[in-house]
Amino acid sequence: MEQLIKEETTIGEIMLRYPQLADTISKYGLKMTGCGTPYQEQLKTVAEAVMKDDDFSTMLNELNTAAAKIDAERPKERPATIEVTSNAVEKVKEIVKKQGLTGNFSLRIEVKPGGCAGYSYEFALDDEQKEGDVSIEKNGLKVLIDTASAEALKGAVIDYVETLNRSGFKVDNPNAHAVCSCGSSFG
Repeated sequence: MEQLIKEETTIGEIMLRYPQLADTISKYGLKMTGCGTPYQEQLKTVAEAVMKDDDFSTMLNELNTAAAKIDAERPKERPATIEVTSNAVEKVKEIVKKQGLTGNFSLRIEVKPGGCAGYSYEFALDDEQKEGDVSIEKNGLKVLIDTASAEALKGAVIDYVETLNRSGFKVDNPNAHAVCSCGSSFG
């Protein structure tokens, strides 16, 4: 069996690709929720603190068996059905203009490990499309999303909101199982 999850795979990489495996990892004594989750650490490094080598091997086999099953059940072609609202498009165009940027700048959206609930959204202006990026065009604006982030954002709506309490980009993500109380991260 191909090892989809290896000793050097980070907790964040596992959770981004296989969030369903959090319960399995927790079952073996690794912390998988909240601010203390070691998302940047390699699986083996985290496991060494709480389990024996035999238990680690058993967990790794269980994780790889489950990951292979998840991958086998995933559709081979997963189109990015990510919606970007007109408010978000207009705000990006306004920011590009205010910053005096010239050229073709796109909005890049990435899902990164971190935050209270496990992942956070990062928004940036980018003038370069990378190999494998999913590209969405809306009202003359290109939105770029790497493939792993596109998987985590499938079905999401990206909006820009301005209220008395908050202004900024808002992501309505149907894949988010948990959202932190500050609203800046999800799991």
